[in-house]
Amino acid sequence: MFIKALNASASEISLHPIPIGKIINPCSRYSLINSVDFHPQRNLFCITLTHANCVILYQIDKGESHIFQTLSNPASCLSLPQHAAFSPDGTKIVVANWENQTLALYKCEESGLFQEKPAALISSPRCLVHCKPHGIAFSPSGHFLAIAYGAANDHGRAIALFRVRENNLELASVIESIWGIPKGIAFSPDGACLLVSFADTSSLAIFNLEGPEIFPIPRQILHGSETKISRPEDVKISPDGKYCAVSNSDQDTVTFYPFDPTSNQITQPFPCYVHQNPEAEHSFPHGMAFSPDGFYFLVTEFGPIRATPDGNLFWKKETRPQLAKVNLYARF
Repeated sequence: MFIKALNASASEISLHPIPIGKIINPCSRYSLINSVDFHPQRNLFCITLTHANCVILYQIDKGESHIFQTLSNPASCLSLPQHAAFSPDGTKIVVANWENQTLALYKCEESGLFQEKPAALISSPRCLVHCKPHGIAFSPSGHFLAIAYGAANDHGRAIALFRVRENNLELASVIESIWGIPKGIAFSPDGACLLVSFADTSSLAIFNLEGPEIFPIPRQILHGSETKISRPEDVKISPDGKYCAVSNSDQDTVTFYPFDPTSNQITQPFPCYVHQNPEAEHSFPHGMAFSPDGFYFLVTEFGPIRATPDGNLFWKKETRPQLAKVNLYARF
Protein backbone atom coordinates (compact mmCIF):
# COMPACT_ATOMS: atom_id res chain seq x y z
CA MET A 1 0.00 0.00 0.00
CA PHE A 2 1.26 3.45 -0.87
CA ILE A 3 0.09 6.86 0.25
CA LYS A 4 0.41 10.08 -1.68
CA ALA A 5 3.96 11.35 -1.95
CA LEU A 6 4.65 14.40 0.19
CA ASN A 7 5.71 16.76 -2.61
CA ALA A 8 8.67 14.49 -3.38
CA SER A 9 10.91 15.62 -6.19
CA ALA A 10 14.46 15.06 -7.34
CA SER A 11 15.32 18.69 -6.61
CA GLU A 12 14.62 18.15 -2.89
CA ILE A 13 17.46 15.62 -2.68
CA SER A 14 20.00 18.35 -3.60
CA LEU A 15 22.79 15.80 -3.96
CA HIS A 16 25.64 16.68 -6.26
CA PRO A 17 25.85 14.02 -9.00
CA ILE A 18 29.67 14.05 -9.15
CA PRO A 19 31.98 12.96 -6.31
CA ILE A 20 33.72 15.84 -4.56
CA GLY A 21 36.33 13.45 -3.22
CA LYS A 22 37.44 9.83 -3.12
CA ILE A 23 39.16 7.54 -0.67
CA ILE A 24 41.19 4.91 -2.48
CA ASN A 25 41.92 1.57 -0.84
CA PRO A 26 45.20 2.33 1.01
CA CYS A 27 46.23 -1.33 1.23
CA SER A 28 48.78 -3.06 -0.99
CA ARG A 29 46.24 -5.71 -2.04
CA TYR A 30 42.67 -5.54 -3.22
CA SER A 31 40.07 -5.61 -0.45
CA LEU A 32 36.34 -5.15 -0.38
CA ILE A 33 35.31 -1.96 1.43
CA ASN A 34 32.02 -3.24 2.74
CA SER A 35 30.72 -0.50 4.99
CA VAL A 36 30.96 3.15 5.96
CA ASP A 37 29.43 4.94 8.94
CA PHE A 38 29.52 8.49 10.31
CA HIS A 39 30.14 9.40 13.92
CA PRO A 40 26.97 11.04 15.31
CA GLN A 41 28.71 14.16 16.69
CA ARG A 42 32.22 14.42 15.26
CA ASN A 43 33.55 14.86 11.74
CA LEU A 44 34.62 11.22 11.67
CA PHE A 45 33.60 8.24 9.64
CA CYS A 46 34.84 4.66 9.61
CA ILE A 47 35.22 2.12 6.82
CA THR A 48 35.80 -1.64 6.91
CA LEU A 49 38.56 -3.02 4.71
CA THR A 50 37.41 -6.59 4.93
CA HIS A 51 40.27 -8.54 3.38
CA ALA A 52 42.90 -6.35 5.03
CA ASN A 53 41.33 -7.05 8.44
CA CYS A 54 41.22 -3.44 9.50
CA VAL A 55 38.80 -0.63 10.29
CA ILE A 56 40.01 2.86 9.40
CA LEU A 57 38.61 6.06 10.89
CA TYR A 58 38.86 9.21 8.80
CA GLN A 59 38.50 12.81 9.84
CA ILE A 60 36.79 15.02 7.30
CA ASP A 61 37.30 18.76 6.96
CA LYS A 62 36.02 20.89 4.08
CA GLY A 63 35.68 17.83 1.89
CA GLU A 64 39.19 16.59 2.62
CA SER A 65 39.58 13.26 4.42
CA HIS A 66 42.58 12.19 6.50
CA ILE A 67 43.26 9.01 8.45
CA PHE A 68 42.49 9.56 12.14
CA GLN A 69 42.96 6.05 13.52
CA THR A 70 43.33 2.45 12.38
CA LEU A 71 42.04 -0.61 14.21
CA SER A 72 44.01 -3.65 13.07
CA ASN A 73 45.18 -7.09 14.11
CA PRO A 74 46.36 -8.72 16.21
CA ALA A 75 45.09 -6.37 18.93
CA SER A 76 41.70 -5.65 17.35
CA CYS A 77 40.66 -9.30 16.84
CA LEU A 78 39.17 -8.62 13.41
CA SER A 79 38.08 -11.54 11.24
CA LEU A 80 37.04 -10.26 7.80
CA PRO A 81 35.17 -7.26 9.24
CA GLN A 82 31.96 -6.81 7.30
CA HIS A 83 30.21 -3.83 8.85
CA ALA A 84 31.12 -1.24 11.49
CA ALA A 85 28.71 1.16 13.17
CA PHE A 86 29.01 3.94 15.75
CA SER A 87 26.60 3.92 18.68
CA PRO A 88 24.20 6.92 18.73
CA ASP A 89 26.11 8.51 21.62
CA GLY A 90 29.42 8.03 19.79
CA THR A 91 31.08 6.14 22.65
CA LYS A 92 31.24 2.74 20.95
CA ILE A 93 31.96 1.07 17.64
CA VAL A 94 30.49 -2.36 16.94
CA VAL A 95 32.06 -4.46 14.18
CA ALA A 96 30.43 -7.55 12.68
CA ASN A 97 33.11 -10.07 11.68
CA TRP A 98 32.22 -12.17 8.66
CA GLU A 99 34.63 -15.08 9.05
CA ASN A 100 34.13 -16.10 12.68
CA GLN A 101 30.71 -14.41 13.05
CA THR A 102 31.70 -12.50 16.19
CA LEU A 103 30.66 -9.00 17.16
CA ALA A 104 33.50 -6.82 18.45
CA LEU A 105 32.78 -3.81 20.66
CA TYR A 106 35.31 -0.97 20.95
CA LYS A 107 35.02 1.91 23.43
CA CYS A 108 36.09 5.51 23.02
CA GLU A 109 38.75 6.87 25.37
CA GLU A 110 38.96 10.37 26.83
CA SER A 111 41.51 11.22 24.13
CA GLY A 112 38.87 10.69 21.45
CA LEU A 113 40.60 7.59 20.14
CA PHE A 114 38.93 4.20 20.28
CA GLN A 115 40.55 1.39 22.23
CA GLU A 116 42.38 -0.86 19.81
CA LYS A 117 41.53 -3.96 21.83
CA PRO A 118 37.81 -4.77 21.93
CA ALA A 119 36.07 -4.36 25.27
CA ALA A 120 34.01 -7.39 24.30
CA LEU A 121 34.17 -10.08 21.62
CA ILE A 122 30.74 -11.66 21.42
CA SER A 123 30.16 -15.05 19.82
CA SER A 124 27.21 -15.69 17.57
CA PRO A 125 24.13 -17.12 19.32
CA ARG A 126 23.67 -20.83 18.72
CA CYS A 127 20.59 -20.28 16.55
CA LEU A 128 22.62 -18.06 14.19
CA VAL A 129 25.86 -20.03 13.79
CA HIS A 130 24.82 -21.04 10.26
CA CYS A 131 24.42 -17.37 9.25
CA LYS A 132 26.86 -14.65 8.20
CA PRO A 133 26.34 -11.06 9.43
CA HIS A 134 26.00 -8.40 6.74
CA GLY A 135 24.33 -5.09 7.61
CA ILE A 136 24.08 -3.75 11.17
CA ALA A 137 22.33 -0.71 12.66
CA PHE A 138 21.82 0.83 16.08
CA SER A 139 18.37 1.98 17.12
CA PRO A 140 18.05 5.77 17.60
CA SER A 141 17.93 5.22 21.37
CA GLY A 142 21.05 3.06 21.29
CA HIS A 143 19.27 0.35 23.26
CA PHE A 144 19.13 -2.13 20.38
CA LEU A 145 21.34 -3.37 17.54
CA ALA A 146 19.74 -4.92 14.45
CA ILE A 147 21.64 -7.30 12.18
CA ALA A 148 20.79 -8.59 8.71
CA TYR A 149 22.29 -12.06 8.36
CA GLY A 150 22.62 -12.75 4.66
CA ALA A 151 25.30 -14.01 2.31
CA ALA A 152 24.94 -16.42 -0.59
CA ASN A 153 22.34 -19.14 -1.14
CA ASP A 154 24.45 -21.70 0.72
CA HIS A 155 24.31 -19.74 4.01
CA GLY A 156 21.50 -19.23 6.48
CA ARG A 157 19.45 -16.06 6.51
CA ALA A 158 17.90 -14.19 9.41
CA ILE A 159 17.05 -10.80 10.87
CA ALA A 160 18.01 -10.36 14.51
CA LEU A 161 17.55 -7.77 17.22
CA PHE A 162 19.99 -7.52 20.14
CA ARG A 163 19.74 -5.58 23.39
CA VAL A 164 22.81 -3.41 23.92
CA ARG A 165 24.44 -3.78 27.33
CA GLU A 166 27.55 -2.06 28.67
CA ASN A 167 29.92 -4.79 27.51
CA ASN A 168 27.58 -7.24 25.85
CA LEU A 169 24.82 -7.81 23.31
CA GLU A 170 21.87 -10.03 24.20
CA LEU A 171 19.67 -11.62 21.54
CA ALA A 172 16.11 -10.30 21.93
CA SER A 173 14.38 -11.45 18.74
CA VAL A 174 15.14 -13.32 15.53
CA ILE A 175 13.17 -14.31 12.43
CA GLU A 176 14.58 -16.95 10.12
CA SER A 177 11.69 -17.96 7.86
CA ILE A 178 12.23 -15.17 5.37
CA TRP A 179 11.86 -15.25 1.62
CA GLY A 180 15.10 -13.58 0.57
CA ILE A 181 18.72 -12.89 1.48
CA PRO A 182 18.79 -9.83 3.79
CA LYS A 183 21.69 -7.46 3.25
CA GLY A 184 21.05 -3.90 4.44
CA ILE A 185 19.17 -2.88 7.57
CA ALA A 186 18.11 0.44 9.12
CA PHE A 187 15.79 1.67 11.85
CA SER A 188 13.03 4.14 11.15
CA PRO A 189 13.68 7.53 12.79
CA ASP A 190 11.33 6.71 15.69
CA GLY A 191 12.87 3.26 16.20
CA ALA A 192 9.51 1.52 15.69
CA CYS A 193 10.34 -0.23 12.39
CA LEU A 194 13.17 -1.93 10.52
CA LEU A 195 13.88 -1.39 6.82
CA VAL A 196 15.59 -4.41 5.25
CA SER A 197 16.90 -4.90 1.71
CA PHE A 198 16.84 -8.37 0.11
CA ALA A 199 19.45 -8.97 -2.59
CA ASP A 200 18.17 -12.05 -4.41
CA THR A 201 14.56 -10.84 -4.62
CA SER A 202 15.51 -7.21 -5.38
CA SER A 203 13.14 -5.90 -2.74
CA LEU A 204 12.91 -3.63 0.29
CA ALA A 205 10.65 -4.48 3.23
CA ILE A 206 9.55 -2.63 6.36
CA PHE A 207 8.97 -4.66 9.55
CA ASN A 208 7.17 -3.48 12.67
CA LEU A 209 8.85 -3.81 16.04
CA GLU A 210 6.59 -4.74 18.93
CA GLY A 211 8.75 -3.91 21.92
CA PRO A 212 11.87 -6.07 21.54
CA GLU A 213 10.16 -8.38 19.03
CA ILE A 214 10.34 -8.23 15.23
CA PHE A 215 6.89 -8.80 13.74
CA PRO A 216 7.57 -11.37 10.99
CA ILE A 217 5.02 -10.12 8.43
CA PRO A 218 6.25 -6.95 6.69
CA ARG A 219 4.00 -3.93 6.82
CA GLN A 220 5.25 -2.86 3.37
CA ILE A 221 7.27 -4.41 0.54
CA LEU A 222 8.83 -2.50 -2.34
CA HIS A 223 9.34 -4.83 -5.28
CA GLY A 224 9.11 -4.80 -9.08
CA SER A 225 10.66 -3.14 -12.10
CA GLU A 226 9.23 0.31 -11.39
CA THR A 227 11.11 0.46 -8.09
CA LYS A 228 14.46 0.21 -9.91
CA ILE A 229 15.75 -1.87 -6.99
CA SER A 230 18.23 -4.41 -8.33
CA ARG A 231 20.41 -6.62 -6.11
CA PRO A 232 20.24 -4.10 -3.27
CA GLU A 233 22.97 -3.97 -0.67
CA ASP A 234 22.62 -1.19 1.89
CA VAL A 235 19.62 0.91 2.96
CA LYS A 236 19.86 4.19 4.85
CA ILE A 237 17.40 6.85 6.07
CA SER A 238 18.38 10.49 5.54
CA PRO A 239 19.05 12.50 8.74
CA ASP A 240 15.83 14.49 8.28
CA GLY A 241 13.86 11.25 7.95
CA LYS A 242 12.31 12.25 4.62
CA TYR A 243 14.08 9.80 2.31
CA CYS A 244 15.56 6.34 2.23
CA ALA A 245 18.43 5.42 -0.07
CA VAL A 246 19.19 1.98 -1.54
CA SER A 247 22.47 0.93 -3.20
CA ASN A 248 21.84 -1.28 -6.24
CA SER A 249 24.99 -3.29 -6.89
CA ASP A 250 24.21 -4.76 -10.30
CA GLN A 251 22.85 -1.51 -11.77
CA ASP A 252 25.52 0.84 -10.37
CA THR A 253 22.89 3.17 -8.96
CA VAL A 254 21.65 4.57 -5.68
CA THR A 255 17.89 5.09 -5.65
CA PHE A 256 16.04 7.45 -3.31
CA TYR A 257 12.45 7.08 -2.13
CA PRO A 258 10.27 9.54 -0.19
CA PHE A 259 9.68 8.32 3.35
CA ASP A 260 6.99 9.49 5.78
CA PRO A 261 8.50 9.31 9.28
CA THR A 262 5.06 9.66 10.87
CA SER A 263 3.46 6.64 9.22
CA ASN A 264 6.79 4.86 8.61
CA GLN A 265 5.95 4.21 4.98
CA ILE A 266 7.66 4.71 1.65
CA THR A 267 5.15 6.95 -0.07
CA GLN A 268 5.58 5.94 -3.70
CA PRO A 269 6.66 2.70 -5.41
CA PHE A 270 9.22 4.36 -7.69
CA PRO A 271 12.30 6.45 -6.91
CA CYS A 272 12.08 10.21 -6.66
CA TYR A 273 15.75 10.40 -7.60
CA VAL A 274 18.31 8.05 -9.15
CA HIS A 275 21.99 8.74 -8.50
CA GLN A 276 23.65 7.16 -11.53
CA ASN A 277 26.54 7.03 -13.95
CA PRO A 278 28.40 8.45 -15.73
CA GLU A 279 28.45 11.40 -13.34
CA ALA A 280 28.26 9.39 -10.11
CA GLU A 281 31.13 7.01 -10.99
CA HIS A 282 29.50 4.08 -9.21
CA SER A 283 31.04 0.64 -9.62
CA PHE A 284 29.26 -2.02 -7.56
CA PRO A 285 28.01 0.43 -4.90
CA HIS A 286 27.71 -1.21 -1.50
CA GLY A 287 27.80 0.56 1.88
CA MET A 288 26.35 4.05 2.38
CA ALA A 289 26.30 6.75 5.05
CA PHE A 290 24.86 10.23 5.52
CA SER A 291 26.69 12.72 7.72
CA PRO A 292 24.55 13.77 10.73
CA ASP A 293 23.86 17.18 9.19
CA GLY A 294 23.00 15.62 5.83
CA PHE A 295 25.70 17.56 4.00
CA TYR A 296 27.87 14.59 3.03
CA PHE A 297 26.84 11.27 1.51
CA LEU A 298 29.38 8.44 1.23
CA VAL A 299 29.21 5.27 -0.88
CA THR A 300 31.69 2.40 -0.85
CA GLU A 301 32.46 0.97 -4.29
CA PHE A 302 33.77 -2.56 -4.90
CA GLY A 303 34.87 -1.93 -8.47
CA PRO A 304 34.82 -4.45 -11.34
CA ILE A 305 34.03 -7.63 -9.44
CA ARG A 306 31.37 -10.21 -10.25
CA ALA A 307 28.54 -11.93 -8.43
CA THR A 308 27.70 -15.56 -9.19
CA PRO A 309 24.05 -16.65 -9.61
CA ASP A 310 24.07 -18.06 -6.07
CA GLY A 311 25.28 -14.76 -4.61
CA ASN A 312 29.00 -15.32 -4.08
CA LEU A 313 31.50 -12.65 -5.14
CA PHE A 314 34.75 -13.16 -6.98
CA TRP A 315 37.55 -11.12 -8.52
CA LYS A 316 40.87 -11.79 -10.21
CA LYS A 317 44.10 -12.02 -8.23
CA GLU A 318 45.53 -9.21 -10.30
CA THR A 319 42.65 -6.85 -9.47
CA ARG A 320 44.25 -3.52 -8.64
CA PRO A 321 43.86 -2.38 -5.00
CA GLN A 322 42.86 1.15 -6.00
CA LEU A 323 39.72 -0.08 -7.76
CA ALA A 324 38.08 -0.36 -4.33
CA LYS A 325 37.17 3.11 -3.10
CA VAL A 326 34.75 5.34 -1.23
CA ASN A 327 33.02 8.12 -3.15
CA LEU A 328 32.24 11.31 -1.25
CA TYR A 329 29.28 13.42 -2.39
CA ALA A 330 27.86 16.65 -1.00
CA ARG A 331 24.70 18.72 -1.09
CA PHE A 332 24.44 21.59 -3.50
